[in-house]
Amino acid sequence: MPVSSSIKTKVAIGLGIMYVAWGTTYIGIAFTIETMPPLLSMSFRFVAASLALFIFIGLRNGWESLRLTRKELSSSIFLGVLMLGTGLGTMALAEKVIPIGVASLIVAAMPIWTALFRTLDNDRPKLTSLIGIVGGLIGIGIIMLPGHTIARPDSGGQNVTLWMFIILFGNLCWSLGSFITPRMETPSNPLVLSTYEMAGAAGALFIAGMINQESISDFMNASARSWSGWIYLVTVGSLIGYTVYTWLLENAPITLVSTYAYVNPVVAVALGIVIFSETLTNNILIGGFIVIVSVAIVVAVEAAKKQTLPQVQ
Repeated sequence: MPVSSSIKTKVAIGLGIMYVAWGTTYIGIAFTIETMPPLLSMSFRFVAASLALFIFIGLRNGWESLRLTRKELSSSIFLGVLMLGTGLGTMALAEKVIPIGVASLIVAAMPIWTALFRTLDNDRPKLTSLIGIVGGLIGIGIIMLPGHTIARPDSGGQNVTLWMFIILFGNLCWSLGSFITPRMETPSNPLVLSTYEMAGAAGALFIAGMINQESISDFMNASARSWSGWIYLVTVGSLIGYTVYTWLLENAPITLVSTYAYVNPVVAVALGIVIFSETLTNNILIGGFIVIVSVAIVVAVEAAKKQTLPQVQ
């Protein structure tokens, strides 16, 4: 009995850490890109995180555990570019324009897209799951209604709707990656997979940053607030968040762990209001509510089938 009680307490603490770690990464990104180049800052974030994980795994499990076959290496790098590189790269660029709360709600629909991909692959969903998928699509449509979302003050008059679609594209890439991961030859240890995914994303984002004419000196000479946001992303967002998630998968039901998908946007929306005074328009309130409820339905039905990697901001 004491052991069970102890595990329940640890799971509750772990869930709290995961909710805070991933719900607050949107704020971390917003702080980071205030004075840091968006693509290079995300690239260097993954360089630091992947190196830290590489050393941690090597010291804990032995350096041999980091050795991969060619297929495992190529799959890991490909997934890193597709999911982390595209997903986080588009997010870092879009948060210059899109309110944090809106961005988090669009990303929250990730389990819906994953379930939709499985439906297209002839994996027929249950009626309840199908209702959740349709509801989620309706909610996303309401959130993205042109002319309703107010851009961030420093957006420079850029097209809000366009950038919402760019976030949606990054989210679709992440969902596609989650869908195809079980179908590819990848490392069995999720932390090892994450290490190489981060390394692949770091390389892709660095190249994209160079193409975007971003400067390393701008990264080095950023403000203290941007540096604090960047350090937070590396430590809390990538290292602590993902390590806790991995532990939870081994010690708690996947249906409980998957609640991050609809708790994180609530945290992000609340912080967006408190820290950046973001406005909740009717389309965000109504669409966001529909998305969160739909995601909760899909997660409850689908989580028991397969475990998929989360979108770690």
